[in-house]
Amino acid sequence: MKKAGINLIEVKERNRALLLQSVCTAGSITRSELSEGLHLSPMTVTNITSELLQKHIIEEFAPQDPIKSPGRTPMLLRICSTSPVVLGIYISRTCLYGVVCDLSLQLLARAKRPLTPIENEESLLQKLRELAEQLTEHTERPILGMGISTVGVISSDASGIAYVTDFFGIRSLNLRDALQPYFRFPIIVCNDMHASGLCELYFGAGKDADSFLYMGITEGLGAALVSHHELLDACGELGHTSIDFGGPRCTCGSRGCLELYASAPAILSLIHDECGVELDSMEQAAGFAMTNKAAYTVFYNAMRQLSFGLNNYLNLVNVSLVVLGHDAAFLPEEFVRYLEQWVADINVSVHQQQLRPRFVKSRFGANSPIYGSACAVLQPLFQGSNLIERLFDCAQQE
Repeated sequence: MKKAGINLIEVKERNRALLLQSVCTAGSITRSELSEGLHLSPMTVTNITSELLQKHIIEEFAPQDPIKSPGRTPMLLRICSTSPVVLGIYISRTCLYGVVCDLSLQLLARAKRPLTPIENEESLLQKLRELAEQLTEHTERPILGMGISTVGVISSDASGIAYVTDFFGIRSLNLRDALQPYFRFPIIVCNDMHASGLCELYFGAGKDADSFLYMGITEGLGAALVSHHELLDACGELGHTSIDFGGPRCTCGSRGCLELYASAPAILSLIHDECGVELDSMEQAAGFAMTNKAAYTVFYNAMRQLSFGLNNYLNLVNVSLVVLGHDAAFLPEEFVRYLEQWVADINVSVHQQQLRPRFVKSRFGANSPIYGSACAVLQPLFQGSNLIERLFDCAQQE
C-alpha cells in the first residue's frame, strides 16, 4: 500500500510536467492563464514557476502591447533562451533529416544526409552517427536528449526497428544500442507516424482536439491515433489494410492492400503510365495533376480508394479530426475536401453520432516526422518522467 506522502510527490511532479508542457506549447502564457487552463491554484502555479525560473528553464518578460486595464500588467512566461535543447533525426527511405530545437520546438539548426541505393546497415549507422555529431556541433546549449523517428515497425523495447521492408536489405536494426555509446544524452526511438502524431498533438493541428487521427502518405500509408490527448501505442499500418481481397498481392503477403492504390509510388507510377511523365515526388505530382486531366483522374481515383481505407479505420474509432501529413500535406485542397465528403457519406459514426470528421493538412507540411523526432524527447518530459530531473541537471550546466 502506497503512503500518502508518495502520492503527494507524484501529484507535484505531474503538475510540474503539465505546467512545463503548457509553457512549451503555448509559446508564451501568463500565470493566470496557467492557473485557469490547468485548474491549479494560483499558489501552486507560483511555486512551480518560481522553481522553473530559478533553474533557468523558463523566463518572464513584459508583453509588447500591454493590455490597458487597472492594476499591474501580467508578465508572460516562455522557455528560457539558454535552456537545454533537443535533437531530432528522421530516418526516411531516401534521406536522414536532423534538427536542433528548443523545448518550444523552435528550430535552431538543421542538417541532412542523403541515402544512396547502395546503403547497408554499417553505412546507415555511420551516416546517422555523423549527422548526430553534426547536430551537437550546432549548439552550445546543454542537450536534453535525441529522438529518432523512423520508418518500419518499432521493437517492443523501443530500441530500434523490429521489422521493415524495402530498406537497403535491412529487416531489423537496433538503433539505440548502436548509437548510445557515442553520446552522453538519452536516445529515444519511435515510429515516424507516431512521432508525427506527437508533433500535431503538442504543437500542430491536433493541439485543441480531444481525439484525432494522423494519416501520412509515403512509400506506404501510416497512421497515428490520439485519444483524449494521449497518443495510443497502436499499430499504424493503415497501408496494409485491404480494400480488395481479390486484388494484387502485397509485399506483406496480403491482397489488395491500400498502399497498392494510394501510396506515393503507386500514384507516381500510374501518372507515368497514363501521362508518360516521370515525376520524382508527390509535391511535383500534385502540382502536375492540377494542370493535366489524366493525372487529375489518377489522383481522384487514388483518393477515392483512400477514402474507403480511411473509412474502415474510422468505423472502429471515433475522432472529430483527421490530420493529413507526410506527402499527404501536398494534396491540393479540393482533394482534401473530396476525402472529407466521401468519408462523411459512408461513415457509420456520422449517422450514429452526428460526428463528421474534419480533414485538415498538417501545420508542419511534410515535416511532421522531422519535428516529431524532437517531440519523442518532449513526450516523456511532459509526462513527468525522470527527464525532468535531467532537465534540471542540464540547466545547471549552462
